[in-house]
Amino acid sequence: MRYVVGLINKYDAGKFPKDLKEMGIGRVIQLASNENPYPPPEEVIEAVKKEVLWINRYPHPEYRDLKEKIAEYCKVDYGMISIGSGAMDILKVIADVLLEPFDKVVVPMPSYSYYTFVSMLRDAGVEEVIFEGYRVNVESLSGKLVFLCSPNNPTGNTVDEKTVRDACENFEYVVLDEAYAEFAGKSFVKLLDEYENLIILRTFSKYFGLAGMRVGYSLSNESIAEAIEKIRSPFAISPLAAKAAEVALDNLDYYERVRRKIVTLREKMRRELENYYYVYPSEANFLLFKHDRENLVDEFLKRGIILRDVTGLRGLEGNHVRVTVGREGEVEIFLEVLREINED
Repeated sequence: MRYVVGLINKYDAGKFPKDLKEMGIGRVIQLASNENPYPPPEEVIEAVKKEVLWINRYPHPEYRDLKEKIAEYCKVDYGMISIGSGAMDILKVIADVLLEPFDKVVVPMPSYSYYTFVSMLRDAGVEEVIFEGYRVNVESLSGKLVFLCSPNNPTGNTVDEKTVRDACENFEYVVLDEAYAEFAGKSFVKLLDEYENLIILRTFSKYFGLAGMRVGYSLSNESIAEAIEKIRSPFAISPLAAKAAEVALDNLDYYERVRRKIVTLREKMRRELENYYYVYPSEANFLLFKHDRENLVDEFLKRGIILRDVTGLRGLEGNHVRVTVGREGEVEIFLEVLREINED
């Protein structure tokens, strides 16, 4: 383990509003973490307030009520669901369940670096295969495990059904990260009926706007789900977080209205960004763009806007920035600063 830890860099989550306020910057707009910028519905807030009265007690370790809601939402059997403290927690538990030292893990890039991180912690042999624009083709690849992401972070595009099927045919296990699937309106949950080796990862952090609550889940065949449930923390989610997720699933109409706003604003941002930079196709709540300016992220930071600099990520040649879709006023300020910087 000492050897592995020496090879792995600490996960970099980027800057947060508190960091800028400590720098003396007043107005701060966070457009770096792919959060849903809109608050949850009032029903969720009220449910959490009531649940506070019970925080002196442990939650039921099986999270039955939440799993029943997820089963209904995803149209899967109850036994196919595993729960975790955010998608990152589930990813680590999945790696612990599936991987042995020297197992071959394929990570198409550019994508989420945490896939490599959790695999290396298991001493797996990681092969990062670059696909320009994350146009993934796994027909000629094989191994113990492959990670796919749809919509992909940071490019924002989705993979097609053939790619998922090819992965399931060629690899012993497939983890498909659908953290942003609701924004795209595309999911491969139906393939769980056909492929016993497919594991789909979901979260309440993005579409449902509960990033601070840390609620993630996976969908898989019952034997894999049982294994994940066995080794995860027995009280992985706080009772407040579980209740928030349950009530969020009772308010799908609210989240659909928010989704439409976000998609409309995303396309507005795209049209303006394309006046200056190359913008990648996106079906998520963020955009990736390539630029040739020096210190672009710092220029935005000086003006109180936090963007995610992904320059240097394997598979991205040149300078790249990811920007999350904010609320209407935040988007207007971002676009004003964008014009100011590029038209000086």
